[in-house]
Amino acid sequence: MGGCMELKSATNSKRLRISPKRLRRRINPRQLPGPKAYGKHRTHIIGQERAIESMQLGLRIESPGYNVFVSGPSGSGKMTTTRHVLAEFKQPRRPLRDYAYVQNFLEPDRPRLLILDPGDGARLKKGMERLIKSLQRELPKALGTEAYHKERDRLLNDYQGQEHELVTAFQRKARRQGFALVEMQGGPTVEHDVLPIVDGEPVPLPVLEEQEAEGKLSSKRFSQLAKRHQRLRSEMEQVARRTRSLARELNSDLEALDRRVGGVVIDNLIEELAEQFHNESVSDYLDEVKEFLLDRIPALAGRLEDGEEGAGSGELMVDPFAPLQVNVVLTNAHRKGCPVVFEPSPTVARLLGTIERSTDDSGRVEVDFMSIRAGSLLRANGGFLLLKADDLLGEPGAWKILKQALSTGQLEIRPPEGPMAMISTGLKPDPIPLDVKIILQGDDMLYRALYLAEDDFKKTFKVKAEFDDVMECRASTLEKFLAFVQRVVQEEDLAHPNRRAVAELVEEMMREAEDQQKLSTRFRVVADLLREATYWARRAGRRTITRAEIARAISQRRRRVNLAEEKYREDIERDVVMVSTSGSRVGQVNGLAVFDLGDYSFGKPCRITASAGVGRQGVVNIEREAGLSGAIHDKGVYILGGFLSERFGRDFPLTLDARICFEQSYSEIDGDSASSSEVFALLSSLARVPLSQAIAVTGSINQRGQLQPIGGVNQKIEGFFDICQARGLDGSHGVIIPRGNLHNLMLRHEVVEAVRRGRFHVWAAATVDEGMELLTGVRAGRPGRKGVYPPGTLNRLVADRLRRMAETYRDFS
Repeated sequence: MGGCMELKSATNSKRLRISPKRLRRRINPRQLPGPKAYGKHRTHIIGQERAIESMQLGLRIESPGYNVFVSGPSGSGKMTTTRHVLAEFKQPRRPLRDYAYVQNFLEPDRPRLLILDPGDGARLKKGMERLIKSLQRELPKALGTEAYHKERDRLLNDYQGQEHELVTAFQRKARRQGFALVEMQGGPTVEHDVLPIVDGEPVPLPVLEEQEAEGKLSSKRFSQLAKRHQRLRSEMEQVARRTRSLARELNSDLEALDRRVGGVVIDNLIEELAEQFHNESVSDYLDEVKEFLLDRIPALAGRLEDGEEGAGSGELMVDPFAPLQVNVVLTNAHRKGCPVVFEPSPTVARLLGTIERSTDDSGRVEVDFMSIRAGSLLRANGGFLLLKADDLLGEPGAWKILKQALSTGQLEIRPPEGPMAMISTGLKPDPIPLDVKIILQGDDMLYRALYLAEDDFKKTFKVKAEFDDVMECRASTLEKFLAFVQRVVQEEDLAHPNRRAVAELVEEMMREAEDQQKLSTRFRVVADLLREATYWARRAGRRTITRAEIARAISQRRRRVNLAEEKYREDIERDVVMVSTSGSRVGQVNGLAVFDLGDYSFGKPCRITASAGVGRQGVVNIEREAGLSGAIHDKGVYILGGFLSERFGRDFPLTLDARICFEQSYSEIDGDSASSSEVFALLSSLARVPLSQAIAVTGSINQRGQLQPIGGVNQKIEGFFDICQARGLDGSHGVIIPRGNLHNLMLRHEVVEAVRRGRFHVWAAATVDEGMELLTGVRAGRPGRKGVYPPGTLNRLVADRLRRMAETYRDFS
């Protein structure tokens, strides 16, 4: 039936054809703002008013949780903008302080924190160093005077006299009873004992016991000597206890003498130092220092106390003044303005600070309060800390530690993680009060993931500053754009672009934005193009940048990254990948996809085919059956089925088995931008009307048969253009796009020129019917009052075929 029906020709090709001037918005160089207009703009921030307002709100509200998450595309100036917003804070959010750790004399494993006025940390450190030097000089002098030695000698002589008198009296008593006080070697120590004198010599009791056993000494005599020995030994022990008591009294008297004489020196030095500070915590600390010094005067004066080892003992001498050091972990003495810190490597140790470990010559781990080191949180205290979210979340434990510090308002410095962490430092430094604003930078996907997954994130980062990837292209933004160009040129000593070059730059940023009314905010691209254009200009001996240098910089950037595109195009030209660009085929159309390489994306023409037969499975997506279809592509195929039912299934059931396939596609396909191509291929298969292979199609559809705009329209058009150009443009080639994509068109100059010369075409269709008419040259047709399409139209051919298929299915059921 369809083969005999006279087909009605479509006449809408010219009406839907897009004129060359609409394929790329051109900027008139003469209409660009002059230096007087853009010279007044000194700001580094362009087109991000919303983000700036959000950032300022979060940074100025002092309530807990008002930290800021900055999101937006790479290259949009997030870091630069953030730094300039922070530069507005001329004064710290809180008064700045110095932070120092000192010895805790009562609990040495809990180093004591001193919070000082700016500069006082260094003054206290130097003051303690002077104190040490003064003690090393003055204490030996005070303890070396004649009066001191005379009093010390008197105490020693008194003790020695009393000790001598006790020992001498005991010796006389022992001799009267026939015993002698002797010294005996007992291993490494010398012991005293009283032994009986036999034949003028002291004899140990065990020897006398042997003599008794041999009959050389009577039992009675031995018994008398043993009892006498026991009594005398008991008295000897009483004498020993008394001499030890005298020794303790002597040490107490000597210590009192040292404290009395050395205390004068210590009191004067401590008092002199304390007068320099008006800080209660420093006063308390110096009081403890004073007690520490008074208890250790002999060692501090360089005199070894009784029982101490000398340097020749093999033991390392410990510096008695070491506990008097001051570890200033942070000083703000020379800081001007508000602290702004960027931490590029936010490990736990670099954020919190750490406790360093070292080993001595014997391999022992040495750790004390002088091993404590500050981190970026402390350096930013009272100000702002900038972090990149990816870097933070990539460091084990860093995210948890940061949230904990912000929620508690305290910074607890810990020892480092890793293999050495098994060796506990035993140190728990006093926590530091923390008041810092965090600016965390990341992308929108990460923000959503954190917001949905963590309640803590919502409480900690209450403000989102979202950077836009585009801005309106109007006079005011063009002035700022030119001001940016001028600043980059001046700061980096680049060649100056002329007006035509600047116009080309503006057009390229429209292309980056994929919008004729907007500019991309990726100003990093602008700066890079200026640098590269300068290279080409100077290489050619020019002092200024022209449109040609900008165009060359753009084309060379493309050439550096488009090897995959060229390889794919080469495969098409050699028929390794089959894409027809001439003739017509039933059920076959050229679809367009975008292949994204990360740093570059390009249009990828691909053959889409459809076949149809009688059945009940409906439209089958072969990619889905093979596990190569994404969810959005699946949705597009389901919509296609809905479109068929809406248009052709009202009066009879659709008994259809249709197969749709992306030929020679071996990776996952996603997105719905090929759904129009798929419906065209299927309608062609049902109507048995061939589709032009000189035309490629892109666009998604809805169930009402309307074409919807898609992304990457410029790359898709250019991808098909490059294939057709390589094979030879003959005026029949072109691309159908949705009408809603007109404002996205910013095609390459060579494509626009080919359209102007009539060698290539771009059509904008609003409906499936318009697209089918362009592809087939046959009128689509509109239903009459009874819902029947006119004879010879595409929709009538499709409807008749589907009705016959339904009848066939009924007859075979």
